[in-house]
Amino acid sequence: MSFPSRRVTLADVANASGVSIGTVSKALNNRGQLREDTRDRVLAAAHKLGFETLPAETSSGGVITIGLVTSDDIGRFSIPVMYGLEDSFGPDQASVLISNSRGDLVRERHCVETLASRNVDGIVVMTNHTGPRAPLPKTSVPIVYVMGQSSDPDDMSVVVDQVQGMLLALEHAANLGHQNIAYVAGPRQDYSARIRAQAVQEHAPTFGLTLVGDRALYGNWSEAWGRQAAQMLRQRVEPVDMVLCGSDEIARGVADGLREANIVVPHDVSIIGFDNWAAAALNSRPALTTIDMNLEELGRAAGARVLEAITGNPRPGIDALPCQLIVRDST
Repeated sequence: MSFPSRRVTLADVANASGVSIGTVSKALNNRGQLREDTRDRVLAAAHKLGFETLPAETSSGGVITIGLVTSDDIGRFSIPVMYGLEDSFGPDQASVLISNSRGDLVRERHCVETLASRNVDGIVVMTNHTGPRAPLPKTSVPIVYVMGQSSDPDDMSVVVDQVQGMLLALEHAANLGHQNIAYVAGPRQDYSARIRAQAVQEHAPTFGLTLVGDRALYGNWSEAWGRQAAQMLRQRVEPVDMVLCGSDEIARGVADGLREANIVVPHDVSIIGFDNWAAAALNSRPALTTIDMNLEELGRAAGARVLEAITGNPRPGIDALPCQLIVRDST
């Protein structure tokens, strides 16, 4: 499939006139307080470069347009990323168009090709599944991958440092004086489940912690699995004073399972989740201590990578952003 030649963007006009993208937008749309010579300089640069704007009543009036292609049906991950993406440009500088691939790679490619053919300035591709993924064909506009990084080192990717997140959980367990921990993971075939479990298994001894059974308990991303895992842990001979979980949904299920057995959290056993998903973490009883993936910051970082690329300074490679420990009543 062929693509049209790259159109002149706001960033091109900003570079040529020596002002910010926001100033270009204001000058082209006759908004805001600008010096007359600044406005004239921007308009002259736009004319010289052949910059084209659509009528104000039918477009965003010269604002940068970013396409966000996501496989997240319910917005659990994509909405925070979108908020961060919009924040990275400012309220009057960018517009984000969302397209849902529904987890289908063919549909994802079609979404990207359609956005590129409609002359968006950049594209952010986000999947719910972390870990390396096959790159998409190159387009006429820059692509930044979020959550799941491209396997092509020449691409731009922004991901969560999941190992660092698990280290925060282990450090918190050690600081509370815990010694014997269990880890309840998601499905073994899922990259996130494996990388988080491997981090616990590898680094627990560094913090003076013992992982009961020397291995993680793999299951699925559900409260039902958390309740089942709690029952399995109650049947073990080894003592457990903290349960680390691969997600907040699992952690909420573990909390329910322990409460049904009259085990008091955190007096008898502490629990740590992962994701800081409010629907699970705040509605758990007690509210969950958890690892926040800082998804809005992920979106802001993706926006910065897009802006670098559309201003002619793409930065290939992977940015791994840190997580944050959120302490609540379950520890």
